[in-house]
Amino acid sequence: MNVNQLGARGEALLSALGREYYLTGAGRKATPAFEAIYEQYADLQSDEALACARGARVPALVEWVVDLRVGRAVAPYEERQLVWERRARIAVSGRDIPYLRAAIELQNSPDRAWRIALDRARAAAGATDLNELRRDRFLRERETVAAAGFGADYPAAITAVSGIDLEHLAGQADRLLADTADLYREGLRHLVRRRLGVPPDQLVRADTGWAFRADEFDAAFPGDQLLGTGTAQMREMGLDAFVGGRVRVDAEEREGKQPRAFCVPVRVPDEVYLVLRPHGGHADYRTFWHELGHAMHFGSVDRDRSFVDRWLGDMSVTEAFAMLWDHLTLEEGWLQRFTELGRESGAVSRIAQLRVELAVSELYLLRRYAGKLRYELELHRSEYGAAMGERYAERLTAATGFRFLEEDHLRDVDPGFYVARYLRAWQLEGTLAQILTERYERDWYRNPRAGGFVQDLMRRGQAEPADRLAAEFSAAPLSFDASVSRLAAVLA
Repeated sequence: MNVNQLGARGEALLSALGREYYLTGAGRKATPAFEAIYEQYADLQSDEALACARGARVPALVEWVVDLRVGRAVAPYEERQLVWERRARIAVSGRDIPYLRAAIELQNSPDRAWRIALDRARAAAGATDLNELRRDRFLRERETVAAAGFGADYPAAITAVSGIDLEHLAGQADRLLADTADLYREGLRHLVRRRLGVPPDQLVRADTGWAFRADEFDAAFPGDQLLGTGTAQMREMGLDAFVGGRVRVDAEEREGKQPRAFCVPVRVPDEVYLVLRPHGGHADYRTFWHELGHAMHFGSVDRDRSFVDRWLGDMSVTEAFAMLWDHLTLEEGWLQRFTELGRESGAVSRIAQLRVELAVSELYLLRRYAGKLRYELELHRSEYGAAMGERYAERLTAATGFRFLEEDHLRDVDPGFYVARYLRAWQLEGTLAQILTERYERDWYRNPRAGGFVQDLMRRGQAEPADRLAAEFSAAPLSFDASVSRLAAVLA
């Protein structure tokens, strides 16, 4: 096997997996077939394929072959989890709710007692079967990475495979938590007093969705204008939101649809799916812009780029493009220009109030992921037993101020330390937003020259990892400084 054969076969495999993920995640297919697809391409997971990738001296290719081995090993667990989630139902206070709809109900219910009961029932439903699946899945992943020759210490192995120093990033995350503690505590105190009327020391995970729901602004974010607003805003930047039809949006309500929005490329750059299950209000706009960032990125990659550049590389980069777009929905000028808020009486004060709520929500997310990284380093050096539930609740509660449930200690973990990609994306996005503002002013999101700049970056795919891409524009290494400064300016 040579590198060209590896790339050609690899593209066919990723296309098949992407299509299967779209069909099952979007609720269009009841039973996934990931395991069968991996079996069709067993040669890509062979020792010969790994040796070929190593011989090419392309780190992203080596990482991908290792990921394929992991994917094949855990496919049975992934399939069983998807089937379990589609079939599971939760009985609460005389209501029967699909498990996959629980997140939507939690976000939209003002009844705190109901939310708490639902969240406990949701967590309890997954505490046995789902957690057992997740435990076996993570053990299998760790064994597979070790068998590929990267060592038994899973975090160290992922550092070696990905090139991301997880311990260094965790140190940065720890400093972020310390540096933003007072800012977050004060912002959260004001928000929950107004939204929930609950003392900060009594907050629980079930409160998060409603605390940050901003439902009083729903009229300014009508669902039927979502796609039109995206089209109009990107047009002002000289960009086509749907990249000539390459990006296809699935926003229909479907019972088996995953509650978490996602973007999946099936053919890069020609067929990319953006899947959204609307929850209501500003959150739908932000979620749509986030996934649109992914979709436009994959749909904009130059066709003559290599397989590695188009499909592989540091996923922190595509996550940074997603954040670059979704953070626009927090900007004063963007809210004034592209939403109904700009046409309301008292628009300035209303926008200011919304931005404060959104800034607290953003800081919650950033701190949550910072806490997750340190927890996951501990988790992946354990045996994934129930004892880690207490550690999970401690870490996440300390980071966010909301008491998290121990039963979620395996459900709330993305494979392969993807938490690190999100954190690096925050860092890279901060750098990119700063550069765009310096070059094209604060309203760069309606400047065709800024659009051209971003388009040129997206055309590269993920040819450079986040740290090297940031180094093109800044002498400083990746950090959270720009993101924190932006939020502090709103919350000051």
